[in-house]
Amino acid sequence: MASAVALAAAGLLAVPTFAQAQTLTVWATDQLADPLVAEVWNKLKADFEAANPGVTVEYMPPTGTISNGAVQAAIQSNAGPDVLLTNSGIGRVTTVVNAKLIAPLTAHYSDMDWKDKIFPWLYEILGSQFGGEIYEVPDGIDAIGLWYHKDLFAENGWAIGGSWADFEALLQKIKDKGLEPLAVGPRNNANGGHLMGNFLQAAAGSAVMGEVVTAKKSWTDAEPLLGAQRVADFAKKGYVSAQMAGLDLEAATRLWTNKRAAIFFGGPWFINNARKNEYPIDNMGFATIPSDLAGESKPTGGIGWSWMIPVSSKQPELAAKWIDYILSDEVMRFRAEHKTGTQISPRAMPELKPAVPVMAEVFAAAANGVGFNPSVYMPGAALDTYFQVIQCLIGCQVSAEECLTQIQAKIPAPSLLLIRHCPCPIQFSAAVVSHL
Repeated sequence: MASAVALAAAGLLAVPTFAQAQTLTVWATDQLADPLVAEVWNKLKADFEAANPGVTVEYMPPTGTISNGAVQAAIQSNAGPDVLLTNSGIGRVTTVVNAKLIAPLTAHYSDMDWKDKIFPWLYEILGSQFGGEIYEVPDGIDAIGLWYHKDLFAENGWAIGGSWADFEALLQKIKDKGLEPLAVGPRNNANGGHLMGNFLQAAAGSAVMGEVVTAKKSWTDAEPLLGAQRVADFAKKGYVSAQMAGLDLEAATRLWTNKRAAIFFGGPWFINNARKNEYPIDNMGFATIPSDLAGESKPTGGIGWSWMIPVSSKQPELAAKWIDYILSDEVMRFRAEHKTGTQISPRAMPELKPAVPVMAEVFAAAANGVGFNPSVYMPGAALDTYFQVIQCLIGCQVSAEECLTQIQAKIPAPSLLLIRHCPCPIQFSAAVVSHL
């Protein structure tokens, strides 16, 4: 209660006393059954209600995301949320914008100073979409890399690093031990993109992939083709088994948490996935994919999850106050330093001390910037094709050339693309990095 009072005193949550009781329905997390996750969201609810007399926050359990149509269905129902948190990226956001399901939030970036509550480069990217209108507020930034078992790697003297040839040699050693070198679950789309994005980053580098995802370079050019060819080669060599093409994210996660696979491609959100499978979090290690290009061994990323306000929201003003509350320093720090803190905040947080040990490795890996996760930047018209051909590539059903040709055929002309490359990497304050 004291924290809510402090926020209100600072003007972060101050609102007039409401004449009648109001309910804010929030679509936020499907993990409230987890006591640690519930601890976070129950505190957010209590503090917001305390600072806004007469308001009751009700959590609506998500049934999915934009990717599987659950968000669209919820908005179109008569009992949808007033504000929602879902996976984002230009392709997904375009889907709900074109369907006129979410409201523009551009005005709030000025009147509620949201433009000053996220990284400047992030605001620039958002402002370059949809003719200057902004429809989302980033909740966190992704950093996708390689997750491995610390004990397993220590016992065998394995390490991720060096050249691409060193990486291949490592995967062969893992395979010789009778383990799956790489686990991936492309059947429900996104996780295949996590693997593919890393391979493209290692082969082409950030500058080239920035031009590819903004249609300034073709997907069929030599650099991205090398990345796709490496995925195909790894599938043929058994480093990523062809049977992975039939797995979804949950099945691939279980394969890794049961130690039947050595490496998994994912972002910080994978920590909670592993926790749900009762995996010891302290045994999780994080590394970046090796690259023969100087300085390009880095995670891929982009806007991972965003807050949006449906056009059907019964409480649009209160929904905006909720987002403003989420953007406050106190809430951001509380979430980041909690035991469930597994996200990179959308702005610099000095002296941040993550409670989850492996998050220190994630912050350190991303300290010099992240590359592009094409899944986030892919235009909506190409996104389904992108995921489908990755699944086929892993299943040895198409060649690398066929894979990228199909993607390129779905890419609109540069003049029609609604995003542009911002060359600014994700940076963290010296205080945060020194703590790590």
